[in-house]
Order: sequence, then structure tokens, then C-alpha cells
Amino acid sequence: MDLEEAIAKDGEVRQKLLAAIDGKYQLDVKAAAKVDACVLGNWLHGEGERKFPFVKSFQPCVEAHDAFHAEVEKIVRQINLGEYDQAKAMLANGTPCTKAFIAMVGAVRQLKKDAKL
Repeated sequence: MDLEEAIAKDGEVRQKLLAAIDGKYQLDVKAAAKVDACVLGNWLHGEGERKFPFVKSFQPCVEAHDAFHAEVEKIVRQINLGEYDQAKAMLANGTPCTKAFIAMVGAVRQLKKDAKL
């Protein structure tokens, strides 16, 4: 598993959210909230969980990833309510979503180091 590539895939979510805001179209809230549907989540809740459950940074990584998806879900809900300005503001630097993404990146890189991946 290329964890850097998986991080990049989750990073693409921001562009998808901005496209939905600009295009004023709805997104699937359940899909946004599903923590094991993306590349990283699928690995964390599958192969990663099987191979690295006792690595001290594994569970914090899972929690950081889940927290990021929770923030994305909130933004998707705002988009679907037609609250486009608020949704866009939720993607700005320093917001819970960007902080959650940064925390997730740090957690993944720590797991990568600890698990020697």
C-alpha cells in the first residue's frame, strides 16, 4: 500500500466538494461518511487492521481518518442544504476540516514510520 498516494486521494475530496459547491449539485452523505470506502479507509479497515493492529500509532491513525470523514460529512450536509457559502467557508484554512486533514496526514505518516511501511 502506498500510503502517500492514499493521502493524496483523500486530499482530492476538497476539489470534489468545491466542484459540488460551484455546480450547486448534491452529494451522497452516506458515501462521504463511509470511512472504509476510500483507498486509505479500505486499507485501514482491511489489510492494515489485520497486519498492524498492535502498532501504537495504528488506532490514532484510524481515529484521525474517521474524524476527517466526519468533517467531510458535515460539509456535504451543508452543500445538500444549499448552504454553499457556509460549505465553502468550512473548507478554508484553519477550519475543523483542514485541521482534521492535517492531523490525518500526520497520523498516517507516523503509522508509516512505526510500521516501517
